[in-house]
Amino acid sequence: MNNELKNAENHLSKSAFENLKIWFFDERYKEFHTEIEKLIIDEKWEELEESFFKVLEFGTAGRRGKVGVGPNRINLITISESAQALADYLKLKKEHNLSVAIGWDVRNSSKKLSRRCAEVLAANQIKVFYFDYPRSTPELSFAVRELKASAGIVISASHNPPQDNGIKVYWNDGAQVSSPNDENIMKIAQNIKDIKIGNFEELKQSGKIQILGKEIDEKYINTNTKLSVGKNRNAKIVFSPIHGTGSTNLLQTLKSAGFKDIVLVDEQMNFDGDFSTLPDKKPNPENLSANKMAIKKLRQVCANIALTTDPDADRICVMSLEKNGEVRSFSGNQTAILAADYLFSKIHDKINKYENLYFKDRRFICKSFVTTDALNALAKKYGIRIYDDLMVGFKFIGKKILQKESEGEIFVAGFEESLGGLVGDQTRDKDAATIGLIISELASDLQKNNKTLGEKLDEIYSEIGFFTEKTESVEFSGSDGFNKMQEIMQKVKSGEETFGATKIKDFDNLTEINVATGEKSRFNMLEGGNAVSFEFMKPENRITIRPSGTEPKIKIYAQWLFAKKEDCAKIEEIITDFKRRILDEC
Repeated sequence: MNNELKNAENHLSKSAFENLKIWFFDERYKEFHTEIEKLIIDEKWEELEESFFKVLEFGTAGRRGKVGVGPNRINLITISESAQALADYLKLKKEHNLSVAIGWDVRNSSKKLSRRCAEVLAANQIKVFYFDYPRSTPELSFAVRELKASAGIVISASHNPPQDNGIKVYWNDGAQVSSPNDENIMKIAQNIKDIKIGNFEELKQSGKIQILGKEIDEKYINTNTKLSVGKNRNAKIVFSPIHGTGSTNLLQTLKSAGFKDIVLVDEQMNFDGDFSTLPDKKPNPENLSANKMAIKKLRQVCANIALTTDPDADRICVMSLEKNGEVRSFSGNQTAILAADYLFSKIHDKINKYENLYFKDRRFICKSFVTTDALNALAKKYGIRIYDDLMVGFKFIGKKILQKESEGEIFVAGFEESLGGLVGDQTRDKDAATIGLIISELASDLQKNNKTLGEKLDEIYSEIGFFTEKTESVEFSGSDGFNKMQEIMQKVKSGEETFGATKIKDFDNLTEINVATGEKSRFNMLEGGNAVSFEFMKPENRITIRPSGTEPKIKIYAQWLFAKKEDCAKIEEIITDFKRRILDEC
């Protein structure tokens, strides 16, 4: 094998080869030795490079990537290291009765990986509350709060392809772990030497692992149902979980709330980690390909709306059958506008009828800084506070909720442009169930008045202005791609290229530059992050770029405020030109 290793050294980067040697010779990784040896003998250099060139990082709240061998892959070792790191960090706090709730989604490796997390935590004398059946991510967040757990874990890769999986960590408030806790856990994970692993069945018998039953499910659904703000239930709704856990949260919430006319996409109701009905195997409801069966059913049964959810059911796509027979699919920003306007109008009516001004002035919503500024316009219209000083990642919304509730403010809803939203404070992560409930009630009210969601959205735009958004991604792969991503971000931050902007914001150092004068000023965020925003003449016209925290890609977010509806199509040209210039000039 020495000759093969020398050959590997000649084909791999220094970091990849050093990590490969550790995994090949260290007894901790013996279960992978045969697989590594085969990859070397078969000269799978590209796969080896991608698997070993770095340690899989914590992204927006955990680790996510391809399942496979190596430190840059999701496997029993990297998951065990993450669980052990969480255990070690929790024990540093020297609190009594430490506990962790664990949930998992429908992916083929999720049950195995979640059981390993339970085995590690329980072996470290930490009580484990374990869902023995796939559940949605928001229900895990709810369980952490309901059970007063010290932390939570979800095994899921959200809307990624079948070959991916991941681990997401939650703190005791039910929100995704954030700074400094996420950084501290990652530091510990990078230096793990010993991992304690017990036997799942033995730990269950001893009571160190407790299986969660239907009681938590029922409490979660009942809490969601109480968020109802409308009375009508006449909308006809098509629903598909796209083989994921949406059948356990959104569907049950709608049924509990009294919706009767729900048409299921039967072919996609089963749990299936291969997402077999999707030709491209990408269960992302942001993509048309993931929603084709729901759209077909929407037309077949002449329903009012269709709702689809991603595998862990925190994101939701809303579609509407319009009067001209066309199906209108709403972006995350547009769904947020519809949900927010409906919520705000109901709150406004309630305040005017029943509540005093104390409550009126203390309600607030949150949004990430790349989410539509139409929400700012709506918040101003209805007198709702809005906090938009938040980086991408719902953990920042969770952190802001905790901060503002401690100051006596009342959380209404939070939104992200990527189909993510939350109504109410019962969970602290995106929840397709709560957004789906509000949209279904809105659709019912509109149906009673012979209106569609599309018509309602156009009415809102006519009043506040035509906010138009478009998001695109530039994908990279392997160590070369990783380096290219860093190179692009560094060059953009250097200020060498302004792209015709009038102001440039660097969210790492929270500095804004006036391009014309060169004057620098500070701006406030809850936390900074790796992103740059280019403003064109006014704050509502901007383009932002940032590297994804969960995938090897740079995301480009464009927002423009147009005076006329017919001008909105210009956003396509704006973002296409910017994307081309980023690749050509950086």
